[in-house]
Amino acid sequence: MNITETYGRLCRPIAPSPDLIEKNLTRTRRHGLPLRRLAAMAAAAAVLLSAPALAARTEPGYQLLYAISPAAAQFFQPVRRSCTSSGVTMEVAAVRIEGDTAEAYITLSGEAVDGACDLFDSYNFHLPFDRIGSCEQVGYNEEAHTAAFLCTAKTMDGSPIPTGGKMTFSAGCFLTGKSEQTDVEIPLRLKDYAGDAAAMTPDSAGFAFTDGSSDGRSRVLVPGDALAVPAEGLTVTAAGFVDGLFHIQLCRGDASQQDNHGWLWLADRDGKPVESLYTAYFATAPGTLDRQDYQEFVFEVSREALAESTLR
Repeated sequence: MNITETYGRLCRPIAPSPDLIEKNLTRTRRHGLPLRRLAAMAAAAAVLLSAPALAARTEPGYQLLYAISPAAAQFFQPVRRSCTSSGVTMEVAAVRIEGDTAEAYITLSGEAVDGACDLFDSYNFHLPFDRIGSCEQVGYNEEAHTAAFLCTAKTMDGSPIPTGGKMTFSAGCFLTGKSEQTDVEIPLRLKDYAGDAAAMTPDSAGFAFTDGSSDGRSRVLVPGDALAVPAEGLTVTAAGFVDGLFHIQLCRGDASQQDNHGWLWLADRDGKPVESLYTAYFATAPGTLDRQDYQEFVFEVSREALAESTLR
């Protein structure tokens, strides 16, 4: 198992809602690249002007855009609206509105900002439309402790985004500080878990299938005590067979506060990786201080083969 651990609570946490976390459960298959991230508060809000005629084109702003991308300097309108919270400054550097799409270049500056930080899905274009969005880091200046992001929002029904007025962009938190452990063998004797295990059907769950299709299974293991701790914030809490498939459960803590991830696989007697058939995601006590989020990896493996396998 590879495990990336992110540390660094910077100030008062304002985290995405549980619904936002659950809606954004990853559907992309990743091969042995676990992540552990810790949310931290950043600058809370900034106002951006949505019409080019309403924003003054300043030379420093133009230079900032050009440093990020020549295309940004040509097609985005400099804005340079900013706010600061707990030593972190968030600036809306430039915007572009075209049809149903709004794009904004955002910068974060401060001692706590590093090259691996991201906005933890906490950003928002305040628009009166249902929309989908994306955010990617597009640059980092180590000397200035400044990271640049391109944030995009697109209306779901294709409605054009009005220009000529203003809109608000906000970000509640960002993630910073990353370390990595690679190919860690988890000290768990799998042959001790070759029997059937207690299972339940969660109230709600997300599933990611290796082949992209669901087979209708929905039962997961009943969470238990810690069986192994591969890394801080990641705990193996149950293992065993359910409906003929081997399940292994990883507790991630409260995902609305710490976006911890781990990707587990088996290694057979020859050391060959055995990928999971699918992964389940669910939470217990959502909406409370006792919330716990889980990833559950499900393998199609015989009990005999399991006894000769290791967990990684």
